[in-house]
Amino acid sequence: MRSLLALILVLPLAAGCTPYIPERLDFGTSALAPKGDIPPEYAGFNNYDPRVNSVLANQICATSYQPRQVTTTDAAPGQMVTATGTCAPHTVLLGP
Repeated sequence: MRSLLALILVLPLAAGCTPYIPERLDFGTSALAPKGDIPPEYAGFNNYDPRVNSVLANQICATSYQPRQVTTTDAAPGQMVTATGTCAPHTVLLGP
């Protein structure tokens, strides 16, 4: 009985000593999209499809991916497509 009481008193102290771990809920993906004439040495390197960004983001998130912003920037050669978004908040299925 005493050991149970000691355990009940020590557990909140141990939980209070855990460090704060900062988290970022947003992240970004990027891809190089072909635009215009691309030299052959870049064509082999530039085989990344910008539509893969959403597939990669869905694989990273345990919940559904919610895109926030998609920007396109001119690059040499082609365009840089950058997407940012967050993972949907977790909803509890059981309990109150």
